[in-house]
Amino acid sequence: MNHKEQYREECERIRASETWRHAAASRMQQQPRRPRTAKWVFPGALAAALVCALVFSPLLKPATVTVEAKENLMENIRAQKQQVPAAPGQDFISAQADFAVQLFQKTADAGKNSLVSPTSAALALGMTANGAKGGTLSQFEALLGGGMDLSALNQNFAAEQSALKAVTSGKALLANSIWYRNQGLSIKKPFLQSNADFFGADAYRLDFGDPAAVGKINSWVDKNTGGTIKKMVGRIEPEEMMILINALYLEQEWRSPYINSRDGTFHAPEGDKTVKMMESTETYLHDGEAEGILKPLKDPRYAFAAILPKSGTSVNDYVQSLTGRKFLSLLRSGGDGTAIGTLPKFKFSCALSLNDALQSLGLTDAFNSGKADFSAMGSSPAGNLYIGSVLQKTFLQVDEAGLKAGAATAVILDAGSSSSQRPRSVVFDRPFVIAVVDTSTNLPLFLGVVADPAA
Repeated sequence: MNHKEQYREECERIRASETWRHAAASRMQQQPRRPRTAKWVFPGALAAALVCALVFSPLLKPATVTVEAKENLMENIRAQKQQVPAAPGQDFISAQADFAVQLFQKTADAGKNSLVSPTSAALALGMTANGAKGGTLSQFEALLGGGMDLSALNQNFAAEQSALKAVTSGKALLANSIWYRNQGLSIKKPFLQSNADFFGADAYRLDFGDPAAVGKINSWVDKNTGGTIKKMVGRIEPEEMMILINALYLEQEWRSPYINSRDGTFHAPEGDKTVKMMESTETYLHDGEAEGILKPLKDPRYAFAAILPKSGTSVNDYVQSLTGRKFLSLLRSGGDGTAIGTLPKFKFSCALSLNDALQSLGLTDAFNSGKADFSAMGSSPAGNLYIGSVLQKTFLQVDEAGLKAGAATAVILDAGSSSSQRPRSVVFDRPFVIAVVDTSTNLPLFLGVVADPAA
């Protein structure tokens, strides 16, 4: 069974294991002519975990080449100080917003809770792009930067990571690593150097045939996602040569914690559910298609957004109508008032394959064993390197005190073939969109849909 099939099974297992926490209760009474309200359910702290795996395979049967084992390949490579901008440029922000929304649209599952971390996925793909050349590299540049060249992409990714880690409150972890098989693969030093310089990545050579290798990788992920992802890799297939991982973890309290919660009704696709609701007055977001609130976290760099499509529009139709520009514009709309937001507490997990999504967004050559060009990364006597799979895991949890979010994206390389007015009221009592955003850029670290907060 390949990784894609494993993750599909795991996703179904996660969904099957979800149980309702509260019995059904009577529908909340609606006051005539009363402004709409929005309810979100966020049980516990927000924890989101992402795993993406890109698998590169060679055209021929894997060959065995003995390479001297040295666990930390970076011990002779030191990150060189780079001249990078103090903050990501506007062109990069616009391109990343487009990527975030498009990836969200391709992975959102109608009628189900959904979660993706565009930031973690982009960083893992950005590391991988440093090993690409020719048309393969051009497709990475188009997807991640709207055509921005690799040098500019690296500088913007470096600026973004530096800013994300510069927290004044709570926790924010961001780490990158490269793990590769100790046989059958030769790695090029410039590839490692670029990932050290711009991504702060460590690199490790492992015997992928040793069962302990899986434990080492999972331990690294567990540590760098605050324990939100315990098992990222189940097993390593014989054709898999390299795993590039981005790990992201965020733990923050609300600037103004919720005092208490009360029972309320959420109109889920499968019927009404009784859930715990939290209420507060927050910045009001709105455009002609949706309204919502932006709730700040204790560290001013981060905020949480909840977006409710206008009445009569399903959350799936709204998600599919989004663009990067619309998303950024909505987040910037919060300057003319406040709203009383009523949110349900929720917690859910998801497992995804991103293969189809990325290929439909134009990253096709990298998945084609005959066209992929990762010659800047290294080589294998077993054949051409190409992406076999991109996998992702997510977990989300939010409560009265704050949120916790973790993401791990793994790129697995194979060798082989293949204003002054009265506050409004927004009640999130039907499926809605959520986002954890970097307030300096408005780019989403996490994007999701709460279809059923009681799941």
